[in-house]
Amino acid sequence: MSMPFLKKLLKRGTTSTELSAQGTDAGEALVAAGMAEYEELTRDGKSFHVTTTTATASVVAIPTRAAGIAMSNSAEDGGKVCIIDAVYAICTTGHAVLGQCGLICIVGQVDETLVARTLTVRKNNGNGLATDTVANIAAGGGTVLATNTGLVAGWFPVGKTANLSVISLPGVVLWGKLNGRIIVPPGRQFGVNVISSNVENQFKIGIMWHEKVLTIG
Repeated sequence: MSMPFLKKLLKRGTTSTELSAQGTDAGEALVAAGMAEYEELTRDGKSFHVTTTTATASVVAIPTRAAGIAMSNSAEDGGKVCIIDAVYAICTTGHAVLGQCGLICIVGQVDETLVARTLTVRKNNGNGLATDTVANIAAGGGTVLATNTGLVAGWFPVGKTANLSVISLPGVVLWGKLNGRIIVPPGRQFGVNVISSNVENQFKIGIMWHEKVLTIG
């Protein structure tokens, strides 16, 4: 039985509700999930997304401090962490020569100065703008990451490489599911960029995440 399903049962179940289940010959209970994977997190209003409003040029080499979008966790030590669900990019300008592109990310390992909160964060449940998020999000395009965060060796790929199928036109969409494999603790930074065959390929870049208090080992 999945934890989201258990959470939903505990929050919405009543003592008068009778729960029944079928079982296998080995005595295993057969349970059908009554909700989608991210439904409960989204319903609670603790799941967010943000997209840059202006497209930035992709990079043609592994960067140091350059990111197309940057996140800082502004919570105090012991506060909420940002659990990254997915990163994405939308090509708005294509190069006149066919090529390829892919998503790369980096997560900081030490406390850094917070990036500015310049982009509007939205709740995934559609219930207003996210004024209660601990994430500061800034558009990149330059050396937006702090010195210690943006180390060349720290960048890693996410999702699949996409090949441009037409020249000089937008339309390529990159999507990388992280599903909580990356956690941004208080004081840390997180950056996303697109590496491509030419800087004329420009992208609007985004992050999708949820927040909760976790003990970081």
